[in-house]
Amino acid sequence: MVKAGRGNLGGTTALAILSEIALHDGRRVLMADGDVRNPGISQFKAIYGKRGFPRPDSEDIAHLKEWYTNAFAAALQNEASLVMDVGGGDRTLEEWASEDSLVDAADAMGLPVTGLFMCGPQAGDIDYLLKLWKTGLFLPHRGVIILNDWSIPVGHKPDTLFTPLCMDQRLTTVSGMETAILRIPKLSCMNEVLASGLTFHDAAEGKAGASGRPLDPMRRWQVGNWISKIRENIANEGIEAWLP
Repeated sequence: MVKAGRGNLGGTTALAILSEIALHDGRRVLMADGDVRNPGISQFKAIYGKRGFPRPDSEDIAHLKEWYTNAFAAALQNEASLVMDVGGGDRTLEEWASEDSLVDAADAMGLPVTGLFMCGPQAGDIDYLLKLWKTGLFLPHRGVIILNDWSIPVGHKPDTLFTPLCMDQRLTTVSGMETAILRIPKLSCMNEVLASGLTFHDAAEGKAGASGRPLDPMRRWQVGNWISKIRENIANEGIEAWLP
């Protein structure tokens, strides 16, 4: 599963919870954070420390392309689903995916690629994806359009801005790619969970965090309810087999 799209749309959080759900359910996952400057999925240390691939140490294009190849190889060797996070709009990944025929190679080796395409309410978010698909830089056979409520500006209702996108044929009907749309609700106590050093599931189950105490009962309920809604949205879209 490879994230693509513009940045600051909640993509890293989506990758983290989808990875965690897979791990919680007993499936193998290898997480890979390819953003050299700003930690992405690796900031979720509770799971990345155990299931993470070493981050690249250089922004050199040749080095990054080698890193991408090594991450895919490691996932294949470990028979694990690869969850790859890169900086928003990362051109190196797109060029590598195109030049090395990523989709065809992954399919041939039994690691089919699902694109996780981030989309927000701004016109530029859709335009970026349309250009990405039209040029063929990254067009896997399956794509999940992520609509994260976190990306909605304060004062606006997510349903008001996202409902038109769910019916937009530019997103629902993409030549050469089967698509689905997955809503990720906003978790109001996200900062508290991150500060606790706990996984989302451990936080919901009342385990003690870095402070030696669990989250309070209200926040535990919020996290558990958030996980349940995401699982429900996945089931409603029927895309369990597309995800790790």
